[in-house]
Amino acid sequence: MTALGTAYELRSFLRRNGSRSVGSALAVAECLRTIVPSDCLALSVWDPVLGRHRALASSYPAPLTTFLDESMHTDPLFGTVKTTGVPTRVRDLPVRLRRGDIFDLVIGPSGFRDGVTQCLYGPDGRYVGMLNASTLDSRHPDDDTVALLALLGPELGAALDPVPPPEAATARLDDGITDGMLVAPDGRVLPLSARPHVELVGSAALTAAIARVRGPVRHLLVHRDATYALEMYRARSGVVVLHREVAPPAGLTVRELQVLAALADGSSNGEIAGALGVGARTVATHVEHVLAKTGCRNRADAAATAAAWGLLV
Repeated sequence: MTALGTAYELRSFLRRNGSRSVGSALAVAECLRTIVPSDCLALSVWDPVLGRHRALASSYPAPLTTFLDESMHTDPLFGTVKTTGVPTRVRDLPVRLRRGDIFDLVIGPSGFRDGVTQCLYGPDGRYVGMLNASTLDSRHPDDDTVALLALLGPELGAALDPVPPPEAATARLDDGITDGMLVAPDGRVLPLSARPHVELVGSAALTAAIARVRGPVRHLLVHRDATYALEMYRARSGVVVLHREVAPPAGLTVRELQVLAALADGSSNGEIAGALGVGARTVATHVEHVLAKTGCRNRADAAATAAAWGLLV
């Protein structure tokens, strides 16, 4: 298999398995030796608590592996390489920088003619580890090798990162109770599941809420005689609306949720009665029930509860 083919195979392996375990790291290192012709190679993870590296896989002699683990990060040359954000070969360094412990304790005594160091970063930009490879042959690593390492960098960094990647919100579409749709900027609704409640978008309250979406938001929507938990976030092609039918919170009825939403808008009992087509005394009873069930002391407390739920009617 060519180096490019191995690189793509390695990307798939990293996405499936990562490389933080010793077994996975050894398999990754074996693949990397095909991609990076070298006499010694090490894959190391950064330990922010101890403030040092830890080699997950290394073919360097033990004293050199110890240097990589415990001392390399203190060398100013390493700081220079780290700021570049790209795989850096010895030959890429200006002559004036080819000095210090890395050269005096590793490269010079070992007779290495060239090599490459690649600092690795998690998806959020945190430094998570490094790849080092050294060679006795000054022809390696060549430009193609550097390009392949740059290709693999994001996957290697993500594989070393102890922070698991966030689960895509749309993964919940497979749970059997969540449905979803994408609301495009022109108002078109594209189904993301088998039975999305596209009629919800006809709600004036939800339409207004969709227009306000910037980051992820949650709402509780009362639509006709049902209550829906909503999660919405903006994507490049519109707003994703995930929804599932839920029981009204706090033992409230749908009518009581409607009254609670009106309270949150500052409506008086008379105004609520007119909007709902019921008598003022009926509204007063609903208000009493809302306060009792939610544990709210007054209408202001109830309004704050409605806001915390993201209540839409």
